[in-house]
Amino acid sequence: MRHSITRHGYPVELHKVTTQDGYILTLVRIPGKGAPVLIMHGLIASSVDWTVQGPEKALAFIAADQGHDVWLGNVRGNTFSKEHIKLSRKDAEYWRFSFHEMGLYDLPAMVDYIRLNSSSDTLHYIGHSQGGAVFLVMASMRPLYNRKFASVHLMAPAAYIHRATSPVFQFTTRVEELETIAKMTRTYEMVGRGPGSPVELLHTGHKMGLIPTDLVLTNVWYFTGVHDSIDRSIVGDILANTPAGCSLYQLLHFGRNHLAKSFQQYDYGPDGNVRRYGARVPPEYPLANVTAPISLYYSEADNFVPAEDVEDLADSLPNVVHKHRIGLRKWNHIDYLYDTNAHRLYRSVVASLTDQRGTAEKK
Repeated sequence: MRHSITRHGYPVELHKVTTQDGYILTLVRIPGKGAPVLIMHGLIASSVDWTVQGPEKALAFIAADQGHDVWLGNVRGNTFSKEHIKLSRKDAEYWRFSFHEMGLYDLPAMVDYIRLNSSSDTLHYIGHSQGGAVFLVMASMRPLYNRKFASVHLMAPAAYIHRATSPVFQFTTRVEELETIAKMTRTYEMVGRGPGSPVELLHTGHKMGLIPTDLVLTNVWYFTGVHDSIDRSIVGDILANTPAGCSLYQLLHFGRNHLAKSFQQYDYGPDGNVRRYGARVPPEYPLANVTAPISLYYSEADNFVPAEDVEDLADSLPNVVHKHRIGLRKWNHIDYLYDTNAHRLYRSVVASLTDQRGTAEKK
């Protein structure tokens, strides 16, 4: 994590942040004198995704080159945020979280920490996929945080995802089976790293030349749609850190929202929902509370967060200041991270990191 930045000659700081419910997160900082910007990764990802393309290409470095105080988040349960003040990652209780808790606890803890440790009272936010969902959870459930953001930029935000067609969503019809298997095997971490784990074996096999790069990409394209847009020279660097793991309950939350055609809180089943929410169906997130100025970025070929679902989200938000529909016909869900020309989008986003809060007052 540190090496992915220092190898390119940039300064780096690692900061530990403890959430209200005891998870210890790692924030990565490339210090700068300009306005702070918090950049948040998606599902099974980490802060390294924003540095892996290197100088002139990666979002973190482009923002740093423009003088911003860059902060890269790592949510609970990923490779770099696995500590807890009481629980061990071997405890089933440790993994009982979804993106709901990330929005309720992780993101507010990061925001509070950044505001305390920077010269600015407000910050900018850039999130991809789940990084968009956790922002919307926070801003809707803890609305006082809206005023702490000068601008918010959500790339393919995974809120409404019911039109998703990626083969990965085939698991949504078998979520109960997945949960049963997890309880039987006491395995709640998905695609995590560690000695002997499948993802480490994949990385080692690729590094040794036993698994060709084209085979890796072909399998990725099966889920994302074919777009030969990744510089093959960085595939090894990507595999060294991605996937970075997640909780089963993150997958179940997304899966159930896909089936419910709703951006709603975690579904505990009819009886569990009655006990927790007082209703048989989970409540939807109150998006009318999201008053921060939002810019949305989305594309036609994204089979995880389809363009139509982002349009529905835009209609549900009270302060969308900009919508950017990416014109490239094959631009898919991971092109936001790894496309060789993603730097063009990044430069556009970084150029628009100005205080847009006045828009909220006009609405």
